[in-house]
Amino acid sequence: MPRKIGFTVVYATSEEDRHSSLELNVHGPTVRGWQSARRCSFPQELILRLHGPTKLSRIQVLAHQYLIPEKLEIWTSQECNGTNSTDFTYLGYITLSDNASTLYKSRELKSVALPETDAATLKLKLHKPHNNAHNVHEQVGLIAINILGEPYGQEYCGQGDAPYNPHYTSPYDDLAFEMYVDREVAKIIRQMEMKKLQAAEEERFEYASKLKVAMENLRKAGERLGKYELEKKYAIALEDYDKAKAKKAQAQQYRQQVYQSLEIDDLLEVHGPLEKNDESTIAGKEPLLADAAGSATAAVAVEEITSPPRLVVPPTRDGALSPTGPAHQQPPSPLHQKPNSPEATDHPTSVVLERHNGCNKGSLRRKTKSAGPMLRSSYEAYEERTIPALRHSHTNEFTRECHLDSAELTKVTSKLNDREKKQAALPISVFGMDMVEKFYSKQFTDKEEGLMQLKDELRTFDSEDSKHSANKTARAAILLLHRALRDKVFSVYSLAAQLIRVFFTEFAVGRVSSAEIARSVDRLLPELLTKSGDTTPRIHNMAVHTILSMVDCKCVRELHIIPVHLSRPVNSSTHQRLALSRLEMVEQLILNHGISTDKQSGLTCRTLSELGLSGLHHPAEAVRKVSERILVLVYKVNPRLVRKQLPPDDDITRRNLLYRQLFHEFDLIDLQRKKNLETSQKSTTPIHTKPVETNEASVAKSPPRASPVVSTSSSISITSPSDNSTDHKGDKMCIFCLSKGQVYSEEGLNIHYWRTCPMLTRCEACKQVVEVSYVNLHLLNECDMRNNYVKCDTCKQAVHLEGLTQHANSDNCTKPLEGCDRCPLCHLIINRNKWRDHLMGEQPCANNTRNKLNKSCSKSPSNTQNLGGKLTSPTGRDY
Repeated sequence: MPRKIGFTVVYATSEEDRHSSLELNVHGPTVRGWQSARRCSFPQELILRLHGPTKLSRIQVLAHQYLIPEKLEIWTSQECNGTNSTDFTYLGYITLSDNASTLYKSRELKSVALPETDAATLKLKLHKPHNNAHNVHEQVGLIAINILGEPYGQEYCGQGDAPYNPHYTSPYDDLAFEMYVDREVAKIIRQMEMKKLQAAEEERFEYASKLKVAMENLRKAGERLGKYELEKKYAIALEDYDKAKAKKAQAQQYRQQVYQSLEIDDLLEVHGPLEKNDESTIAGKEPLLADAAGSATAAVAVEEITSPPRLVVPPTRDGALSPTGPAHQQPPSPLHQKPNSPEATDHPTSVVLERHNGCNKGSLRRKTKSAGPMLRSSYEAYEERTIPALRHSHTNEFTRECHLDSAELTKVTSKLNDREKKQAALPISVFGMDMVEKFYSKQFTDKEEGLMQLKDELRTFDSEDSKHSANKTARAAILLLHRALRDKVFSVYSLAAQLIRVFFTEFAVGRVSSAEIARSVDRLLPELLTKSGDTTPRIHNMAVHTILSMVDCKCVRELHIIPVHLSRPVNSSTHQRLALSRLEMVEQLILNHGISTDKQSGLTCRTLSELGLSGLHHPAEAVRKVSERILVLVYKVNPRLVRKQLPPDDDITRRNLLYRQLFHEFDLIDLQRKKNLETSQKSTTPIHTKPVETNEASVAKSPPRASPVVSTSSSISITSPSDNSTDHKGDKMCIFCLSKGQVYSEEGLNIHYWRTCPMLTRCEACKQVVEVSYVNLHLLNECDMRNNYVKCDTCKQAVHLEGLTQHANSDNCTKPLEGCDRCPLCHLIINRNKWRDHLMGEQPCANNTRNKLNKSCSKSPSNTQNLGGKLTSPTGRDY
């Protein structure tokens, strides 16, 4: 099974005196890591000699918070004594973030799976660093390196009697575990893991369950011991030896209490199997953690173990101030994402603790009360609170009582400093100091209480009785809500989101001005959009629901602020979750409110098609799928505009799977629209059906204008490849002239449209192919040169501006007859139902040049099937 592989750094291009490359050989909370020399040349190289030949599977790198290389190359060699002159094989490279988004306070842990490679020596090549203000000497640095793989030979395995599983990787070999857990505790946890796997193999499930619980508790205790060690090193660096001595004693006492309460020696079974390890804790046979005299101490010890500590990291994590680090820098957080803490609701330790508390009632509370609030620091008070998930639990009454008692003891009103008072001057003047202090409190219960008070204030607001105007009250409330929205506790965040919906649906309607509502939306929307890209589903869903609820409010919808923000094109560099949330919200807005013709709404066809097209180029597949659905929705309203935005619909474009699927959806829509038109022709009068039917043939380059006559249906379903036409080349027929017995290939049909179909003609102004009966409407509404044409008031025909006077005096300018149109070629009056007879009958239109070129359109098979040339569907193309 893959496991941690030990290594020794045998070569480094350069290093700082206090940050030697030897620091990389060990892992732990107090390691300083390696840093290159100041103003060094690049690339920098590190050579790692593994403790034996290994089949590599994964490498983990913990980068420095601001000495970050842009790229890190990985090279391998099978020579056991590899040096700088050894020939290495290039394996790949890792890119690292510039860390600007975290203000250089976090460290990036990069974990990369490697192809199975046999290696005995590893070389890392670090390129030039990312530029930032903190890296003044242009250095690169690494805090830790971890290598996982399968060593050759049992002498390197060290798995004892544990069963072999090639697919199992221990979580305790992960760098995130090793860097923040005390080394001694980490060693015990690994021993317990081997015992647990062996117990499961031997079906000693009670023993395995106890080991699992003990390992989780030990991990939390190990993190706290690591914190104590860091604080001791930091005190030594500051020459505060009294504090260092106190921290050492505190760590020793805590370690001893943990080992005794968890009975580590018995669980490890150093002297062989013990019967009590196989006894069930539910049957009451589990021994108590301590005798009655020491019950309070034991209870406190378990409480400290089960409470998840937060690691306080001194600057540079090496126990001393770095000469290259920025002054007064905040401690960097360990990782971008911390591992999830285990649930505490069904914790077996809680069962033991409750039973013990039943034997000696109130021991824990008396211990806490005797200590008094002055002996508990704010850090400890925050750390030992009940997690929000258990606060409303009805199954753990003991935890609820402990939370209520500790809340009463530590109830201290948070006072605002001068900076916070200046920042919250407006809310203080409107709502008072007491409420604002609750929003700035460090206790999440105070924040929840403050939000409930704000909710009551907004619902009971009366403009006649209030001393402040509705606009001023709204601005003050938004300041507090914006702060609560950024809180990390979900219960506070959820209440803030709920109160935002109350603000816009109940308070703002009819009271707050549009300008103030716009200011409120502009302040809250960026934070909600950020939360919509959160990895936690409940945070993401709450943000999306809040944004969509705001859009549904009439006072917000009229301003068109949110749709404009959401419909901005996404870049390929936009994070997947943020892009996906935006596109999904836009899709929901289209389904709820439809596509608008108002250019300011942010939901016009052009804006949405540009958004969908930008999403098609995103590297994430989920984003591309939503963009495809948005384009399909827009295509149902304005197909010409969508096809104009996309590449030409030809065989080369359809080789792309995404475009092939998208164009196939368009084909289905066009086919359905054609069937609906054919059905409407049979059930409605000719006057209403003809303008819509003529749109079937229009070959447009520009988007249609706002008229039902202009909304078109392209012929792409006939002229483009589909699933049923791949193997049958000759199954296409012209849908305009309906030539009987004639079949065309795809290219032949396009040539037929372009050159010979008598029902089509070419616009003299823009050179597009349109249906003859549709020429006048095309010149007035869709043609690129439509500004040069006007509609004659007498005959209702499209006339060029320069020839309007001459046309008015001609014999052709007469009032139109009902149910008739004028042929744009010969200017004869034609019945709207007789266009085919006029253009293709026994005496076809004399000015139709296509009848002269091809009189066999309805009599003989076309000879244009095998004509060459790269032609595509006329719809959506510029000719």
